[in-house]
Amino acid sequence: MTPDQDELPESSSDGRSGSPAPSLYSFSSSVDGQLMLRQVYGRILNNQNDTYFLPADTEEHRRLDLQHQVITLALGSLYPAPDLVRRALRPRSGKTPAILDVGTGSGSWAIDMAKQFPHCTVVGVDLAPPRVDGDLPPNCRFEIDDANLGFGHYQGAFDLVHARSISAGIRDYPQFLEEVAQVLRPGGVVISGDGDMQLFDEWQQPLAYVEEGTPGFSWTHRMFFAAYNAMKNRGGSIDSPSMCPTWLRSIEAYTDVGWHKVFIPIGPWRQNADPRERLIAEMLREDCLRYIAGLAPLLLSEGYLPESVEMMQREAAAELRELRARIYSRWAFAWAVKK
Repeated sequence: MTPDQDELPESSSDGRSGSPAPSLYSFSSSVDGQLMLRQVYGRILNNQNDTYFLPADTEEHRRLDLQHQVITLALGSLYPAPDLVRRALRPRSGKTPAILDVGTGSGSWAIDMAKQFPHCTVVGVDLAPPRVDGDLPPNCRFEIDDANLGFGHYQGAFDLVHARSISAGIRDYPQFLEEVAQVLRPGGVVISGDGDMQLFDEWQQPLAYVEEGTPGFSWTHRMFFAAYNAMKNRGGSIDSPSMCPTWLRSIEAYTDVGWHKVFIPIGPWRQNADPRERLIAEMLREDCLRYIAGLAPLLLSEGYLPESVEMMQREAAAELRELRARIYSRWAFAWAVKK
């Protein structure tokens, strides 16, 4: 039976989606999840996509939970463009509003949205299964899928598509945004957000890459620079945070394009920061420490020597803990409405 476009396809009895798309796989057990994972240089990674090479283990999902809290606090909400989002998800007769979270990671955002919008159906999609503590809201489910394979099975099925921190795993981001337009119902909203791999100084100017021993050198910046190049080599769309508004404007299916950027200190180094900013900065520092610790598989796979990676990780962690670097992280969000 072919699912109606106004309703989401349910999983069939053999574990596959009710849609004909070969990329979609609904899972319901830890055994299913283990088939999607592999061990690389001491960490667990997804087994579906070689472009995205960050961990997918419990340790990483706890980091993503923390990052979710940081971004929610920084935005003051689960999403930017609140008026557009609430309008797209308003209750209506005839069909259930639906939300797709692409690259759901630990599932925190999808679960929080399911709780905030209990009248909506929420689907979280990722390359690996999330580790969910406790019971899921009844209106939320998770599926394994690779966004690079497209979402032909979800034509016109969603009112909000959310994609955060996925640029490292998307090979062609403009094409991804084109496909999202086909997934959205008229009036639906797409939101894309990611942290910029370019770091910024205390005046919020881009940090220049300099060698060790040169004034302005930062081990944290060195780690991010190495990760940027490694992700770029693997085909990730690492420049999407700054390019997304331009790409959205170039797609005929979209209107009402908007964007928002947030600078967050990595660590509580700002002397005149208020308690809220200090809390967010401390949380982001912890997020960055865990992020740096998870970069080993990516860098080692690109040919870095183990001792070099260990040294960079150790020095960057010490720099952040001791507040020796006054660095900002910039998070960029872009959105648009489907005509």
